[in-house]
Amino acid sequence: MEMSEDILIQYIKGELPADEMDHVSYQLRQNEELFHQYIQLKDIWDYTGLTTDVHKYDVKREWKRLPIRSAGRTSFMKLAGVAGVAAAMVIAFFVGQLVETDSDSNSLVSGAHVFTAPEGQISELTLSDGSNVVLNAGSSLTIPSNFGKQNRDVQLSGEAHFNVTKNPDLIFKVKSGQQYVSVLGTIFNIRAYPGETKIITTLEEGIVRWESNGRHITLKPDMQVVYDLENQDVEQISVDAGRIGQWSVGRYVFENAPFIDIIDVIEKWYDVEIDWQQTDFEGEHYNGVIKKSASLNETLELIAAMTPVRYEVKGQQISIRRMR
Repeated sequence: MEMSEDILIQYIKGELPADEMDHVSYQLRQNEELFHQYIQLKDIWDYTGLTTDVHKYDVKREWKRLPIRSAGRTSFMKLAGVAGVAAAMVIAFFVGQLVETDSDSNSLVSGAHVFTAPEGQISELTLSDGSNVVLNAGSSLTIPSNFGKQNRDVQLSGEAHFNVTKNPDLIFKVKSGQQYVSVLGTIFNIRAYPGETKIITTLEEGIVRWESNGRHITLKPDMQVVYDLENQDVEQISVDAGRIGQWSVGRYVFENAPFIDIIDVIEKWYDVEIDWQQTDFEGEHYNGVIKKSASLNETLELIAAMTPVRYEVKGQQISIRRMR
């Protein structure tokens, strides 16, 4: 099966037969050049509101028009023997900023270490068992000193995308707020920021067990559990898990999203505070994509192109007002 641009476009639109969709997915994982071509097409598709006919675009010309810069992503590679870091939790230090602190008495285990992605950065780390974790801005992961030996328990505050290495002898368990997620090896996303009223767990591949206060749910791919902390309700819904996890590669894709979701992403990814009037945008929903590689001004211009607003930037303070 020759991988033409037309086939990639059909793949993006989900129009190929199931066996061909699987074949393209396999080829994308094996061929880095093909994967970059796919990302180019996907970005054009997302930037044009998820509805425009990609065939009308010259890929090379449109790709050059997209705001591409450094990804703003912190990458941690495996590094053994780092002072103060137990060998059981091998991680890496890189370009960018990593905040490491000792745990307090409220953490999983005394002597654990806490790794934090600073505001405005996406940070990636690899644990000693080979599992990969991407932390969203303002998120932290607590790892006990005996990780990988007696357990594979971690504690999350914020949002993280997990790709867990299989180990049938040691369950990988994530504590976030009042919930636990247990897996043997799989790919999933958890959003559990302090101050937010919901904890959202989304499964991409494999099977995970969700539990909280005596309740148990087994998730299958493209399932999401939304745990409402205020009324203790638990909702199960079907989603496109791959789209939800796009933030981990520097792309937030919005489909029918309220304006507050867009504000939240901008504040976290650019480490800014936005003054806006929620009542001005009630009942409105948006489609599109925000890229971490875009500058703050480019992202604000994108917002202004979607809806009539004026904005003002003063350092880390931004004012957005609806134009009448």
